[in-house]
Amino acid sequence: MKKEDLLTSWKEIASYLDRDVRTCRRWEKKYSLPIHRMEGTAKSSIFAYKDELDKWLKRRLNEKSASRFIFSRKVWLHKSFYLPLLLIGIAVLIISYVFIRKSTPLSPADFRIEESELIILNAKGKELWRYNTGIENLVDEKTYRDHFQFKSLMDSSIIRNLPHLIIKDINQDGLKEVLFSIKTQNQLKEGKLLCFSYKGTRLWEFIGGKEIQFGQQVYSHDFRIRGFDVCDFDNDGKQEIACIVTHRYYFPTQFVVLSNEGNVLGEYWSSGQFSDCAFEDLDGNGLSEIILVGLNNEYEKGCLLVFDTKNIKGCSPQKKNRYKCKSLDQGSEKYYILFPRTDVDRVEHTLETISYVDILKNRHLLLQTWQSKILFELNNNLELINVRQSNRFIQMHRKAKREGRIDSNLNKEYWGNLAKGLLYYDGENWVSQPSMNLRWKNSEN
Repeated sequence: MKKEDLLTSWKEIASYLDRDVRTCRRWEKKYSLPIHRMEGTAKSSIFAYKDELDKWLKRRLNEKSASRFIFSRKVWLHKSFYLPLLLIGIAVLIISYVFIRKSTPLSPADFRIEESELIILNAKGKELWRYNTGIENLVDEKTYRDHFQFKSLMDSSIIRNLPHLIIKDINQDGLKEVLFSIKTQNQLKEGKLLCFSYKGTRLWEFIGGKEIQFGQQVYSHDFRIRGFDVCDFDNDGKQEIACIVTHRYYFPTQFVVLSNEGNVLGEYWSSGQFSDCAFEDLDGNGLSEIILVGLNNEYEKGCLLVFDTKNIKGCSPQKKNRYKCKSLDQGSEKYYILFPRTDVDRVEHTLETISYVDILKNRHLLLQTWQSKILFELNNNLELINVRQSNRFIQMHRKAKREGRIDSNLNKEYWGNLAKGLLYYDGENWVSQPSMNLRWKNSEN
């Protein structure tokens, strides 16, 4: 090594680096400036090689340039190792984002019906996928639009519309599924509920009804899905599907609860019709009950049923063999209530079904009859709170009285007698006092 390449004091080293001695000493301690000592102690004579200082300086300058790009000069020296990892991470995120954007379609939000096809759209109206039902007389888009997503009451004179099409994340995977029931103009080839993924893949299908015998009559498998709704009954974030299935020609009605995977969780049969269903935590235990309303054909009266969602089975309580199904157990209703008929609907020869049920903010139930529009209000213990007349019923009563077909008066006594006409099924008999089904209560205990 040439003598001129050797620096033998702090002053020479500082002069060579164009810095003061104090700075050079600090660089040695903090940044490992290459300084050598004769005897290997801190107080020994020091020396340095120019080529080592040059290499150290070049390395330091490169590190400082990189640090200015990502971090401040003060923190970069002890974090320079993380730069490659950071850059790799950013690259992976960008590539993943681009891949997901290209490979995942936008979320379903809307639909069109064109002849036999269901077409699913995103929020901007762009077509995502389509499903051909193969049915030429599929109902039109307006009909499905009237039964889309939520229950509706399009006209106060008709029974509440239940959904035929729902777009919702039912399995808590962050992506919306499509629930679609087949509806036709002549009500044939119905009875099928389909579930599709956000990509249009058919996940499962449910076919409602079955051949079943009530009394001596065997009823064919001509069932149609009247409507369905969804609710998270067990608070696990996943939706269950409540489905009302009616016979096209006769009275048997099936009520089914399905899991988000299409499995049957509960099944109940009624000798009559169901017109509406609702979900509410009536007993305050944190879980919703199922509330059904409709008509019991044998008794020719409107009815209300309440079910524990974990126990749905059997058949409605009937007396006459014609309305009994021997292959089914007794029903698991928590409550079953029959509502009284008026003298008006008796002379009009109309069956007064309960058309719909609403849940009030105080958890009371408000029920309306179909023809007369009379309102019954019950508390969450299913006790009658009030009976309210309607303008329609007043007009019907006046007309029947004017024609001499009835002689009653719409006074306090009339409505009091009507209120006393509610009948509760206690598991064995029909009683006038508010009562729970004791069979259900005993099974719980």
